[in-house]
Amino acid sequence: MGKTLTPLIDRVSNEQLLVKARESVRKLWLCGLGAYSLATKSGVRTFDSLIREGQAIRPKARQQIEEKSVELMNNASATLQRSEQLVKERFLRPLDFVLLATRRDIEQLSLRVIQLSAEVHSLATGKAKPMAKPLNKPAIRPAAKTDTTQAPPMISSAA
Repeated sequence: MGKTLTPLIDRVSNEQLLVKARESVRKLWLCGLGAYSLATKSGVRTFDSLIREGQAIRPKARQQIEEKSVELMNNASATLQRSEQLVKERFLRPLDFVLLATRRDIEQLSLRVIQLSAEVHSLATGKAKPMAKPLNKPAIRPAAKTDTTQAPPMISSAA
């Protein structure tokens, strides 16, 4: 009688073990589905919450960006002005001491050359005109402050 009960007990416990294993697997599967569902709902709620927070902070962030932009523009402008001042001090002011012709000087000299050329031509052809009046300017002018916004024209020696 002992031998017939043992296989029956083994069979019952194996069947119960299979049933319990199936139920455990099913519970694990349902647990996973529940976790996925909870994560999805929580994720959507979190996403919506982040959108609301972003909309609430947007005006303040925009204002901060504009303030920083103005600050950076002012700093850049000040740096540019300092750079221009350095260029004027280091490069253009020393040129004030050098006697370079300005654009106005060259234009006046060009007009004078045209006048003198006309007089020479009239003298050469025999139509003598009275000589042009000399300018009331001194022959050598003192060093004047040049316009530093325009570079002085280059004077070539091959004229």
